[in-house]
Amino acid sequence: MKLPFPLATLAGVLTWLLVSGITLLILQRLPGPQPWLSVVLLLLLYGGCFIFLTQESSSSLALKQRYGHYLLAVQLASAFGLLWVLPTGHFDYLAILTIIWVSLLPHIMSQYKAILLAAVVVVVWFSLQAVFEQRSLWISASLFGSFHLFAIVMQSAIFAEQQAKLKIASQHQQLQAAQHLLLAASRQGERHRIARDLHDLLGHHLTALTIQLEVARHHSDGEARLQVEKSLQLAKLLLSDVREAVSSMRDYADLSLAHLLEPILADLPAHLNIELTIPADLTLPNISQAQHVMMLVQEAVSNTLKHTKATTLSLSAEIIHDSDKAELLLCITDNGMLADNWRLGNGLTGMQERVAECHGQVILQKVNGALQLQIRLPQEVINA
Repeated sequence: MKLPFPLATLAGVLTWLLVSGITLLILQRLPGPQPWLSVVLLLLLYGGCFIFLTQESSSSLALKQRYGHYLLAVQLASAFGLLWVLPTGHFDYLAILTIIWVSLLPHIMSQYKAILLAAVVVVVWFSLQAVFEQRSLWISASLFGSFHLFAIVMQSAIFAEQQAKLKIASQHQQLQAAQHLLLAASRQGERHRIARDLHDLLGHHLTALTIQLEVARHHSDGEARLQVEKSLQLAKLLLSDVREAVSSMRDYADLSLAHLLEPILADLPAHLNIELTIPADLTLPNISQAQHVMMLVQEAVSNTLKHTKATTLSLSAEIIHDSDKAELLLCITDNGMLADNWRLGNGLTGMQERVAECHGQVILQKVNGALQLQIRLPQEVINA
């Protein structure tokens, strides 16, 4: 069962709800008027910020997106706001909110920087609380400080593990694609070898046989001549069949694009539907071109999975003829939402460099809020 929230987010939300419930319960039991409206608004603001920041989404409010850092600052400010407005002496546990906050830091900065920032937050928080309550809080500061450190170290480990899993999955997919390509190249090479042997050996002997039968026909007559002529026709027919078989094997040795992409598209998450529009007879005649195309498609699929919440990925390919030249056109589009502040990353830059090696072109367009990739590779490069 897939949870609507990531597990770490769910734990943070439950902790926030527990802190909020205890705070409101204590506030209800205190005598005199209390800042109910301010407390409720600040608690809701804190929880709302946390939920938006931790969603795996391309929304501009997500942690790694355009406004994520601002929302992170608002979340911390709301925690300090609660420290400011709540009566002193009853809410020492509120530093739990800053523990939840620092657990987000390893996702946007190094562990070293996260620890330094957490130390500053702890010092400021307990310094203000000590001033408000007019008492020493160094023991509480030390204990909560260690919890902050623990949260950062654990989240750093979890984040590193997630990145390692993604990298291993990507490398595993690359190995599968490379193995598939290697098998295809092996089959292609074997077909070429057999075709060459048929042409060079069997074709040579059949040609020699045809010549000998031609000579025999001129030196025979009667019934023997008729039999020689029949044998000559059979030899010519067999030679023609061998030549057709050789040509067919050489043509079939070309690499089918749809077949080559099968290992890349086979193990994708269930939520991503693939719409493939590739003619069955569209082939890539050489291994180098096939490898480039496979890597380009793999990188495009990885970008869709990492940076969008797309449910459909469309991939089409065709050969476009224009006067005296032709191009292989690959078009890759998904139905995800592209962030407003999107920019070229290492993936897209690598794709442009790979296409440049083939003397091709990458065209990036925003279509219905999603990124569309058009890759054009000259036909003369494909046939090289």
